[in-house]
Amino acid sequence: MRKRTMIAVISVLLTGMLLLCIVPSFAKYITSKGKQSEINSENFYFTSDYLKADETPVYEIFGNSVTFQIRNYIDSFRINQSDISYTVSADDGGLSSSTGTLAKITSNSQEITLTYTFADDEAQKEITVTATSTGIYAKELKAKFILIRPDKLRYEIKDTVGRNYAELFIYMGNTAQNIVITWNNAELFIDETNDYVFGKLNSSKNSVEIENIAADATVKIVFFKKNINADYTCGLTNTDGTIAISP
Repeated sequence: MRKRTMIAVISVLLTGMLLLCIVPSFAKYITSKGKQSEINSENFYFTSDYLKADETPVYEIFGNSVTFQIRNYIDSFRINQSDISYTVSADDGGLSSSTGTLAKITSNSQEITLTYTFADDEAQKEITVTATSTGIYAKELKAKFILIRPDKLRYEIKDTVGRNYAELFIYMGNTAQNIVITWNNAELFIDETNDYVFGKLNSSKNSVEIENIAADATVKIVFFKKNINADYTCGLTNTDGTIAISP
């Protein structure tokens, strides 16, 4: 009986010693595999100042061209550790470059210009640009550019139901010009602090004449709504210099 007890005690001790040797080795193996996994799942930084991966942002550009960047970094601490080859395409217009490679380790970027030639009857053009990285870390960046023809006088109003103000944007042509704006002051009142407006309202405060606005300028004027359920939205519209605002 004593012999059996002694054998059992020795077996337990040997098992314990064996576990003490195996567990650290197994833990070391797991740690090593974890580090290897982190190395293999390298963060991939393929970015742009205008183009995005998780959405297709829309930009209005006054003119027939826009320049954007393709980058291999997010900031000075997050820079891609491998070269990135990429292609860029647009569904219309022309690009200054359609392919390239961003060298690894240091922050690098490539400027690309989109240019479009307007037809005689075109006021604006929507163009979607797509940049795609190649290789095992493929990623797609997109943006939509609305190029607004610069040689004609146009305006638009941005508004939505529930908002307490509307925004008037005036896009000047290639010559300086006077603009006359009228509105119903029972429904709207203009932001009188605006530099273009200050001291120029008529006595009834329902119109203003802005003289000699510079060529190629973009003018923004805010109108506060008395009825937030009204919507004064107006798409891009040609004008001879007179703008009448109504819902």
